[in-house]
Amino acid sequence: MRLKESFYYYYICYTLWIVAIRGEPTPANADYYIGAVVEFPALTVNGAASTLKRLGEFRRLLEDADIRPDIVVFPEGVLNDRRTAIVVPKPSEAVLPCDADEVYYDYIISRTSCYARTLSLYVLINVVEVENCTQTGDIENLIANCAIYNTNVVFDRSGTVISRYRKYNLFGSEWLYFNYTTQPEEEAIFHTDFNVTFGHFTCMDVLYARPAQALVQRGITDFLHPSKWQSELPFMTAVQLHQSWAYSNDVNLLVAGTNDPHNGCTGTGIYAGKYGTLIATMTSDEKQSKLHVSVVPKKYNTTVNTRVMEDFKLAQSETRVLEDDVLDRFTGVALARNDNIDLFFTQPLGVLGNESETLQQQLCHNDLCCNFYIERHANLVENVSTSSYYYRLAAFHGIGSFLNTEPEALAVCTLFACTGDHIYTCGRIYEENVPVVPSYTFDVIRITGNFTRKRPSLLLPTSVNSLLMPLAVDAFEWQVAEYSNVSVVNLTLVQSRADLLTFGIYANYFLDDTAYDHHNKDAAGGFVAAAWLIWLSLLMQVYS
Repeated sequence: MRLKESFYYYYICYTLWIVAIRGEPTPANADYYIGAVVEFPALTVNGAASTLKRLGEFRRLLEDADIRPDIVVFPEGVLNDRRTAIVVPKPSEAVLPCDADEVYYDYIISRTSCYARTLSLYVLINVVEVENCTQTGDIENLIANCAIYNTNVVFDRSGTVISRYRKYNLFGSEWLYFNYTTQPEEEAIFHTDFNVTFGHFTCMDVLYARPAQALVQRGITDFLHPSKWQSELPFMTAVQLHQSWAYSNDVNLLVAGTNDPHNGCTGTGIYAGKYGTLIATMTSDEKQSKLHVSVVPKKYNTTVNTRVMEDFKLAQSETRVLEDDVLDRFTGVALARNDNIDLFFTQPLGVLGNESETLQQQLCHNDLCCNFYIERHANLVENVSTSSYYYRLAAFHGIGSFLNTEPEALAVCTLFACTGDHIYTCGRIYEENVPVVPSYTFDVIRITGNFTRKRPSLLLPTSVNSLLMPLAVDAFEWQVAEYSNVSVVNLTLVQSRADLLTFGIYANYFLDDTAYDHHNKDAAGGFVAAAWLIWLSLLMQVYS
């Protein structure tokens, strides 16, 4: 590190330490703020006693923090459910629930308001909200006659409710129990005293144009994201998706994830756009609750800000996988598999002997063509009792689904891992007790694709390794050239890797406001049924 940069780095660290230890808010003219996200166990026991215990844990996490954050995000669905739905004040009323009798506001709202005021920080919680309804013990009557929402509530440093967002993109069985707002992006914005304007959305919203992408297009650069994300291979594990979304939009993203690994849910992190991951974790501990704190750079282009992040990027350094080592792997979460990949046009990578190989291959599907250039060399695997991953190249452009439920239009140029030589073994990992040694190392992977611009879309570099973590942003190069009808995308692996599960280009074509928009339940339901009929017919052709 050069002397000038070193001085600046230590100056920033010293200033941050002084401000944070004193518990003072970050000044409005600072180049950063202090963000925090909480990973927290899923709600398993409902009722007042359980909720009070969880609120107490919320407070303990905040009070015990060595560094006092400016803003903290709690996960989705960890405080109450539809049986104990609560009323949430309108932000326009500028309510301070901490001063009010709990007769008027539920203790979830009033106590969180007091936490925010006492500790002088911004707090986002996620609750199940009920509106325009007389509380009743009859859950069927409540669902049938009341408006129930999956709602984010934001409190400022004084404890005042300043923002309320009702989840717009419901998923699976949520359609049976929740309503959704009609103007999501209007509700999900607030400004802070440290001079950052935030947008916020919940879980599945990240895959849709509204409200997430609409807020990006409006110029919002910092986002809060409570989530209960169910990870899916090969493209949608939690940290993998969240880093790539923040990277492609070049925004800050603070994600608080619910811990329910037996049901596939874990993943918490803070992401700084093109600078990559600041903090990220996946856990197999379903009871773990933990506060993660990081300096977050403000998103404006200055030489000073660049230097700050170049120094803080040191925290991103990865442990490199040695070629003859057993892979370090994370297997502590139940992973879903995206069955759409069975319909991809794929080409297996052959097994290497004791040699190196340079491969060039073009795969096309519909109007998408993917060009692959790969350099790899064989590793010496002496222990015959170990296993290795197989790999396939793949291209696809069409209608698929997330968790085999939610329709999505996508285009993909990718390489992904398999546990065997058949396509149906792809998108899976070996079980925990299986030692895995890579049979070869990728020295260079270069993928180029021509992605149509017929619909609004988001192009993402997608990668995940054996620890279910994305590659650091300095491990790849990403280039997008826009033309009138096509985007030409280049993704290049610039560091040798032997631990890849996925490496590729993922284009999410937004289906909002189309016949496939899932807010049109009849159209969406008809589409899903039709998609499964097509899938079954193709399957019958394969086996006939």
